[in-house]
Amino acid sequence: MYLFRSLFKTQSRRFSLRTASVLCIPLFLIILLFVGCTNSEDFANPLDSENLRTAGAPEGLTLYPGDQQVRVTWTDIGQEGIKAYRIYRRSIANSDEPFELVGMIDAPASEFVDTQNIENDRKDSLGRVLAYEYRISYIDINGVETPDPSNPPSTTEETFRVWQTVAGTPSIPPALPVVTLGTPSDLTVKLFWENYDFSYDFSLFRVYIARDEGTGKELAFRRVAEIKRDQLYYFDVNFRGDGETKVYRVAAVDEFGVEAITTISATSPHLPPAPPKNVTVFYAARSFFNNKYDAIISWSANTERDLAGYQIYTKDAGGNLLPRQSAGRRENGLTIPGEDPIVVNQQAFFRTYFITAFDDTPGPDGKRDESEMVEAQPLN
Repeated sequence: MYLFRSLFKTQSRRFSLRTASVLCIPLFLIILLFVGCTNSEDFANPLDSENLRTAGAPEGLTLYPGDQQVRVTWTDIGQEGIKAYRIYRRSIANSDEPFELVGMIDAPASEFVDTQNIENDRKDSLGRVLAYEYRISYIDINGVETPDPSNPPSTTEETFRVWQTVAGTPSIPPALPVVTLGTPSDLTVKLFWENYDFSYDFSLFRVYIARDEGTGKELAFRRVAEIKRDQLYYFDVNFRGDGETKVYRVAAVDEFGVEAITTISATSPHLPPAPPKNVTVFYAARSFFNNKYDAIISWSANTERDLAGYQIYTKDAGGNLLPRQSAGRRENGLTIPGEDPIVVNQQAFFRTYFITAFDDTPGPDGKRDESEMVEAQPLN
C-alpha cells in the first residue's frame, strides 16, 4: 500500500510540474510578444519623439569641420509634413553651457554650413582640444518642434531617450594629398602620395573605400586604414576579381580631426595569376612489355582569390604545344595515365610537360587570363 501511495505522490508531483510548465509557456510567449511589440514601437519611427534611439531627431547627423566653419549634414528621408530643420550648437569647453540656435533651413534639406563666430584650433589651458557640439530638430507643418528644445530628453529620465549630438573642432585643413596609382599587379591597387607637404599640426592619413557597382547609387564609404606620416602609400589587396572598380578617399588629417580629402577611382587590372611553383613530373612505368607510362605532375597551389584552375600542356614530336588535362583551383597535382613516349630520330623520349594557372575573369579580348608557362622538372 505504501508503494502505491508513493507512486501516486510521485506521479501527482510530475503532473503538477508538467502542468505548470505547460501553463508557463503561453505566459512566456505573451510576455515575449509584449516586449517585442514594445521594442518595435519604441524604435519604429525615428521621427517620433518617443523613439528611444533618436528622441525624434533626424538621423545621420555628421560634421565636416573646416576653416572657421562646420558643415552639418543629416539624412533627409523626404518625410511629408516636415517644414524646416533647426540646428543647435554649444561649446563643450563648458559642458553646462546650453545649446543655442545657430541656423534654420527649409525642408527638403540635408546640410547647413555654420560660420557664426567659429574659431579655429581651440584648446584649453592644458592643451586639450575643444570642440563645438551640434544637434538638430525638425518643425512640422503645425509648427511643432521635435525634439522639444525647451524640454529636451535627459539622462535622468526613467525611460532614457537619446537626442544625438556630434562634436567637431574647426581648423584650417592640411594640404591635399596628391594621389597616384602604382604599377598594376594582379588583384591589387597601389596608391601613393609621395612628397607630401606636412603642416605643423598634421596627425595622420586616413583611407576610405567604396565599391562602385556602376548602379548610380550613392557610394557607401568605409574607413579601412589610419596611416602614420612616415608611410606615404596604401595597397588594396581585397579584390574578388579582375575588373572590379573602387573609389578611394585619401584624407590628410590634422590634430583637430579636420580632413583634406583626395578622391580617386581605380579598377583591378585584367592580369593573370602568378605561375605555379615547384612543378615536378614523375614518370611511372606501367609495364615491362611496352613503353607506356603514367605522368604524375604536382605543384604548389596558388593563393589568388580569383584563381579558377590549372592547365597542363605537352609537346608533340614536332615541338607543337598541345593542351591536355586541366585541374581545379584547389588541386595541386594530377596524373595523366597511359602516355606514349615521343619518337625523335628513332629514339623514344618522355614527353615534356608544362602548366599554367588561369583566373575566372576573361581578359578584354574575351580570352582566358593564363599565367606564364612553367616546365615540370623530372623527378626520375
